[in-house]
Formats: sequence, structure tokens, C-alpha cells
Amino acid sequence: MLSFTHTLISLPFAVYLNNPLIIFVSAFIFHLLADSFLHWNIFPDEHKRFPFHIVAIDITSGLLAAWLLITGQLFTWPFIFAIAGGNAPDVIQTIWIIIKPGKYRKYLAWAAPFFNFHDRLQVETRHPAKGLISQFILILLAIYLIV
Repeated sequence: MLSFTHTLISLPFAVYLNNPLIIFVSAFIFHLLADSFLHWNIFPDEHKRFPFHIVAIDITSGLLAAWLLITGQLFTWPFIFAIAGGNAPDVIQTIWIIIKPGKYRKYLAWAAPFFNFHDRLQVETRHPAKGLISQFILILLAIYLIV
């Protein structure tokens, strides 16, 4: 699922919950749940190199949309924790992908079960139109909860 979507659907946790740790954990868990819906994603394996520029556009557009939605509250602790928790599984997974098997990955071997779990949760499609429908619905629901 796009970071844009994970960022926006994490925002209601900052609106309705008070404890930053609970906000982070709730957004983290909801990220995993959202990944179990059919969705389209940026597929690094379709590129010769890791698509940093596409990922950067995805992340930046999500933060911009969040800023437009919640205006001056984006840089408050509840929203920072919500956005961090809502994107943390993919950030961790991306680091795992970038660190190719070998010398440095052995230090993260203890986390391999999480990566396998996160991979198994994914219900992805290579067809953007099909995969963006569920993301659009989740975003609309988040906006409804915020407004």
C-alpha cells in the first residue's frame, strides 16, 4: 500500500487517542490490517534500482495531503507518532530490502519472522485501478473520521 495512504489513514489515531505510544502502536497495527486489503503498491522488483525518487514522491505527497487536512497540527506529537507508526512497517521492510543478503543483514536476522509475516499479509495487485479502490475507500473513511 502506498505511503500516501498509510499516512492519511493513520491520522484519526492522533485525533481520537491521547497517549503517543498507543497512537504509534495502533497506527502500526492498522498498517498491517490495511495491507491485508487488495491494494496496489510501488514494486521495487520492477525497477533496475530501488525507486527512491518514486518513493520520495509518494512520501512527500502523503505528508502534503496530511498537512492540508490537519493544517497546523501536522508537527504536533500525536500526529508525528501516528504517521510514524502508520508507516513504520514499510520503512523497516524497505531497509530490509535495501540491505541485500550478506554481511549486514545477519545483524537483523532476529527480525526475519516479522518480514515474513508482513510479506504474507500483503494482498497486492499489479493493476493500479483495482488496487487503488480500497486505498481510496480507506482514505475517505479517514477523512470522514477527522472532519
